[in-house]
Amino acid sequence: MTTEAECLEALREAAERLGESPTKAQYEELGLAPASATIMETLGGWNAAKEQAGLETFDPSVTGGQPVQPKPEWVDIPDDADWEELTGQQRWYYKNREERIERKDRRRAAIRRWLFAYKNRYCECAHCGEERPPCLDFHHPDEKNHSIATMVVNGHSKASIRAEIERCIVLCANCHRLEHADPPDCGSVELQPDSHK
Repeated sequence: MTTEAECLEALREAAERLGESPTKAQYEELGLAPASATIMETLGGWNAAKEQAGLETFDPSVTGGQPVQPKPEWVDIPDDADWEELTGQQRWYYKNREERIERKDRRRAAIRRWLFAYKNRYCECAHCGEERPPCLDFHHPDEKNHSIATMVVNGHSKASIRAEIERCIVLCANCHRLEHADPPDCGSVELQPDSHK
């Protein structure tokens, strides 16, 4: 059975990855567990859950029951969307989309800098001793949950990236390729003198 603590931890993880308090749709897109429906059932609703997690909640009364204002010309929405039919939160999203994208880009850049520094300080190839951070990969000897590169792009927390790194062996790019190499069967190939030229 899912606990309240697990629900709150997942919400905070989503907020950290997004750089903001998640909508239900945003949370579902991240593919985290438990499911949003479980969180709502466990904690008495989406806003109630976010409030308990210490996250900002969306107050539907911010529109004050007023009619929807016309879409500003500078706001882009999908071709199949109707401004008047969007929720208040969706309209807010489209009005602030550029700022949110910039915030996510800054977060990704910060995580990349952190990972480079982490490699520089703590990592070297387990096979050949290569130490230069750009050359180093994280190899999963067992089943892979996430690639480290994908976690960085998706804005996972440093703690979750470190936890995934703990499941890995550090290899340089060359040794990593050799680790995954499946040498071809060359037994039936006959080489003629000078055929390699």
